[in-house]
Amino acid sequence: MMDGVGFSQRRQPIDAYSVSTPYGVVTVSDGGRTVTYQLYPDVRQSKHNVALFAYVQELRKRGITRFNTDHLNLTGRDRTLALTRGKAKLDLVYEDKGRIYECELKTSREIGLDVTAQQLTEFAKQCEHLWLLVPQGCLEEAATIVNMINITPKISIIPYDYREDGS
Repeated sequence: MMDGVGFSQRRQPIDAYSVSTPYGVVTVSDGGRTVTYQLYPDVRQSKHNVALFAYVQELRKRGITRFNTDHLNLTGRDRTLALTRGKAKLDLVYEDKGRIYECELKTSREIGLDVTAQQLTEFAKQCEHLWLLVPQGCLEEAATIVNMINITPKISIIPYDYREDGS
């Protein structure tokens, strides 16, 4: 093309470019067809959020499309499914075959905390189908705590790291 007033050079498309965020770097390449995000080494995701994300991914594989999560801003989440029950907020609410499931996820470190007992007591008053999601190895500890705070009939304890294929 001609250079001069009113004329511009035809620019070649940028093959790749990066944008820095407070948490990492977003890179767009392959003419906009590939987008990657790399966290900075000092940024860590909590075990809680990693477990919640993995559980939601398993639900999606089972065909669950209507869900809402706390802590995770996932594409496709349905914000019309309320997470708040009383004064507490659930980690996950989803619908399966017309039934709403209300889930609170606790890692092995979180199970024995006083705040967990307080949350579960509040949820037991408010929730219809309450599930406590814990690691497979913590089922007995979770059952003991649920029994101690006297909400056993109102809650189901489910392992969040269980898979039907046994892995």
